[in-house]
Amino acid sequence: MSCNLDLPRVTGKKIAIVGDALVVPAGTEKVTLFLSNIFPDAPIYTSAYLPENMFPEFKSKNIITMPLASRVKNERQFKRLFPWWYLNFSLLDLNQFEIIISSSSYLAKYINPPKGVPHICCLQNPFRLLWKPNEYSRQSSPYGRINMAIIKLLMPLARKVDIVKTRGIRHVVANSQNMANQIREIYGIDPDVVYPPINIDQFSIATTPGDYYLYAGRLISHKRADLAIQACNRLKRKLIVAGDGLERTVLEELSGETVEFVGRVSDEQLKQLYSNCKALLFPSDEDFGIVPVEVQASGRPVIAYRSGGALETLIEGITGVFFDHQNADALCDAILRFEKMNFNPELIRKNTMRFDQTVFASKILAIVERFE
Repeated sequence: MSCNLDLPRVTGKKIAIVGDALVVPAGTEKVTLFLSNIFPDAPIYTSAYLPENMFPEFKSKNIITMPLASRVKNERQFKRLFPWWYLNFSLLDLNQFEIIISSSSYLAKYINPPKGVPHICCLQNPFRLLWKPNEYSRQSSPYGRINMAIIKLLMPLARKVDIVKTRGIRHVVANSQNMANQIREIYGIDPDVVYPPINIDQFSIATTPGDYYLYAGRLISHKRADLAIQACNRLKRKLIVAGDGLERTVLEELSGETVEFVGRVSDEQLKQLYSNCKALLFPSDEDFGIVPVEVQASGRPVIAYRSGGALETLIEGITGVFFDHQNADALCDAILRFEKMNFNPELIRKNTMRFDQTVFASKILAIVERFE
């Protein structure tokens, strides 16, 4: 995840970076890290930080957490304190800064910047619990049935608050056209589109790929890892599941003898899994989805559900295969089709050049410079 950018830096302005949380390593957190690499003097304000869970590069950053952060030991504990984090983000004192940049899926966008100070928000998705609550299974929800019932009663009010707060942001940046469409529909905002970055030079093409399919990502309900497991169970195909999350126990119980869980792995281990897999199985409906881009940077194809950000990052027949229905039958059919096809690793990798970190940095710098 290291990032050496030979680009001009914005000078003369005091910049702060605000991130939802540094508890689980995912796409929003990667964007926070890249923003920090572009603006290395900017402190990172966030709710809680678990160094052992996060990308190691964060250890060299100036990270400022909120009260009670030291009591958070895992994702479930963190999510249960949502009202506390909301209050703290709302009261966050950012008076010393002249530009504020946030990377947010829910919390960081709720800051109240000083009057006249521009807030640029890299909005990764609408607050999923508010706008897509049915995507959370009982195991993936941090709340019990009683609390969820209360939350559902408060949902109309919470959505109104979310709309008002989001419309108050000075400048919104979406991570894909798919996300921009959702922002327009929910918030009535017309955002810029800047794709999340990857450091393409850190990924390599293997001489001979291995014999396994790969699922990589958080093990929570809306990622639909269960479909990858079910398909490989039926077809007796080897599947490596890399990642951790609230659904892991349930998914392990679902798995057959050809499925192997390796848990959370290091960046280097993950890159090896990318470059040596037959293909990534990507059954999720993602707002963007950075893992398929990283896999393609490794020269490997992706078998993806035809929806969301995958429609912008994959080229059918060139860098991957789509399936049209989000179920195991459709994924099985796609795997069988894939196994009759040939893919060129160099062409697959070439598709990812538009997502390189240098492209992201140039576009973010151009947006920031509007407020110089």
